[in-house]
Amino acid sequence: MMHWLLKNEGYPPAVVAAMVLHVILLWIIFDRSEDRPNQVRIERPAIVAATVQANPQRMRRVEQLELQRQQQRQQAAREQERKREQTREQERAQQEVRQREQKEEADRQRVAQQKREQEQDRTRKQEQERQQRAVREQEQQRQQQAAREQAQREAELASQQAAAQQALTEEQQLVAQYAAIIHDLITQNWQLPPNARNGILAVVELRLTPTGEIIQKNIVQGSGDALFDRSVLQAVERVGSFPELKELPIAVFERNFRQIALEFTPQDLLR
Repeated sequence: MMHWLLKNEGYPPAVVAAMVLHVILLWIIFDRSEDRPNQVRIERPAIVAATVQANPQRMRRVEQLELQRQQQRQQAAREQERKREQTREQERAQQEVRQREQKEEADRQRVAQQKREQEQDRTRKQEQERQQRAVREQEQQRQQQAAREQAQREAELASQQAAAQQALTEEQQLVAQYAAIIHDLITQNWQLPPNARNGILAVVELRLTPTGEIIQKNIVQGSGDALFDRSVLQAVERVGSFPELKELPIAVFERNFRQIALEFTPQDLLR
């Protein structure tokens, strides 16, 4: 059997030899329960030792196989390391891709935020400009309204002033007209004293009623000639009343004829 094993180099003969050796070793181990004097010391089979020593070709084969296994293990280790490096490279590449994508996303978000802020600023400015325009328009409208109201007030005031001036003028004309009537009626009933001289003046104050009745007459400024002053009062007495005053508006009468002063000079009779 050993001859067959030696003849056929390689793993199958070696495996069979190893099995034989293991069987012998097991038999020795389990056979120790027998008496020691009867035990036989088993030495290493000379044929196996001889086989190992006498077969350098097989030893080289074993060494080559072991070297191949080492090379394979190293190759496998290198392959695993290469795969791990590839994995690390892929992870680094993926990490770079993720970081680039995150950066790009952050850039997009920043740009979008900037656009939103710019849009908000533009909207805020537009709103401020709109409010400012509205305020300006309101101020312009207020000024225009104030100008219209001022113009209207001025027009009304001018109209009132014109109406008042016209009424005053009309009243003054009316007063002058009725004052002249009263003066003429008194003058018509006046008898100038023979000794009256030119240049003298007497002022008579009359208090009247709206019906023209004379309720009081006084010389408020004498001429210095008693006869002349008395003649004026006598002329007033001869007239007695001025019924023409009934035609006057009561307001005009109260302002102008409730109490009236008239001047008389000798020249009045010469007209």
